[in-house]
Amino acid sequence: MSPSRTVRLALREVRSFLSSPVGWIILSVFFFVAGLVFVGLLGRYRLAALSMAQNPQLRAGEAGLHVSDWVVRPYLYNLGSVLLFFIPVLTMRSFAEERRGGSLELLLSYPLRGSEIVLGKFLGAVFALLLLLLVLPVHGLVLSWVSPADWTAALAGSLGMLLLGLFMLSLGLLISSLSQSQVEAAVLTLGILLLLGLGPGVAEAASPALARILSFV
Repeated sequence: MSPSRTVRLALREVRSFLSSPVGWIILSVFFFVAGLVFVGLLGRYRLAALSMAQNPQLRAGEAGLHVSDWVVRPYLYNLGSVLLFFIPVLTMRSFAEERRGGSLELLLSYPLRGSEIVLGKFLGAVFALLLLLLVLPVHGLVLSWVSPADWTAALAGSLGMLLLGLFMLSLGLLISSLSQSQVEAAVLTLGILLLLGLGPGVAEAASPALARILSFV
């Protein structure tokens, strides 16, 4: 495997993402939705803090009013759910668009191994994912002005978000490589991610064994 060929292909994917209006629309909408989630959680935390300040019986530490519990954890949880809807849009173009446009055969005719093509596509998608996750340090900086948080837990949660995103990217690229169109790739990827995310809870009522399998996956 040649790292230089893989990097060149990854840079080609990065340029394609940054030069496409769709890429900037994805970033803008994701940042907007993440901002709404963050502001909503901060507002809920502020109202809870005001209620505690007005009620002497709730001023004890046992009340559990901590920014990590009220903002950081729900924020990461909700952002993971939001990411589930954006990853299929990021990955649907990777192979399906190349196949539909007839450029996949041209790409395969280059002196590139299959592993180099897959890794180059994956690294390009990882760059797009990192751009999306830039919202995390920005919101972390805003949060530091509001209240001190458990930054160890926040960093661990951010790492978990990155790993979750990498898993979704891998699945999306796999589905894109098997699909004939972008829409097909996006719908199938979203459906499988929803099945993995919601399946255990839905299957619990019908088959606990199936729920345990889905939970394990």
